[in-house]
Amino acid sequence: MDTLLAEAAELLAATTNLNVTYTYDQEKIDRGIDGHLAITNRQQKFTWGVELNKRLTRQMLAKLTTGKTVLHDEKALIIAPYINENIAELCREMQVDYLDLAGNAHLNNPPIYIDIRGRKPPPEHQIQLTRQLTGKAFQPKGMKLVMMLLLKPELVNQPMRVLAEQAEIALGTVKQVLDDLKQLTFIIDKGKKGGVLNEQDLLLTRWLDAYPHNMEAKLEQTLYVAHDLTEIRNTPLEPYGALWGGEVAADAYTHYLKPKTYQIYADAEAHKTLLKKFRLRRLHANETEVTPIRIVEPPVAIEKIKGKLPGYATPLLVYAELLNSDDPRNLETAKRIYNDYLA
Repeated sequence: MDTLLAEAAELLAATTNLNVTYTYDQEKIDRGIDGHLAITNRQQKFTWGVELNKRLTRQMLAKLTTGKTVLHDEKALIIAPYINENIAELCREMQVDYLDLAGNAHLNNPPIYIDIRGRKPPPEHQIQLTRQLTGKAFQPKGMKLVMMLLLKPELVNQPMRVLAEQAEIALGTVKQVLDDLKQLTFIIDKGKKGGVLNEQDLLLTRWLDAYPHNMEAKLEQTLYVAHDLTEIRNTPLEPYGALWGGEVAADAYTHYLKPKTYQIYADAEAHKTLLKKFRLRRLHANETEVTPIRIVEPPVAIEKIKGKLPGYATPLLVYAELLNSDDPRNLETAKRIYNDYLA
């Protein structure tokens, strides 16, 4: 936190080639701000009152922004190590300016307008961020149970044996994850009514933060080239025990995105069937003039991640994949999926 403002300001200056300066506020207790960030443009100086936040969540954002769109006659600016697109979208909707150390930025202080989206943190910071997530719930095995709870909140009152079967993890791990979620108040005991999943938006945000390293990276993935890409693209995959994910599924759910990448969820048996049926071959090293198909091991049994449309993965996974992609054009589609299927 001691260098957060300095690092964010220096990164913003390097990215935009603007004259960016900053100062720390030594009277935070009295003034309620951590410092100031200024941009000088054509002899005009535009200043923000800065609030530093180690980890920005929806709940924290609501508290920070209550009456604080302006701080001491200065526009408010929230700076955090990383702000994922889910939270960044909320900031923009609430007209709250923000910066992070991945290079994401939204500053609207006319005539200054900066909007940089879709940048992910450096690997070393992402690993550190993931490790900060408490206990078992957001570790690889716990992530599977949290995913199933997000997909089926009613599971929260099922016996641990059922939860273990649904998430395909050990009974002991289920207990550790549930204890963790209760400690974090994501599960609240309602007495005779049983438990209830609490703050699902915040739980989703925490799951999304851990998704790149503690779920997506743990799945076996192989790149192939199709003999006829059009054939496999237009063939329903569900009869083969497989599901489209990624941009193809996003297009099916929103009719907004023209897919440039192709991802299929398939278990070992379906994987073999697809290779034979569509004459898929491994992508060669340094092969760039083709469109690869990524076949991904599903995190749980394929029937558990079926979406609302036959042959496509659940919108929850598609949403996570879009946010984790390197393509900024996927962010608007991700927003549509969130609003239509997850909100």
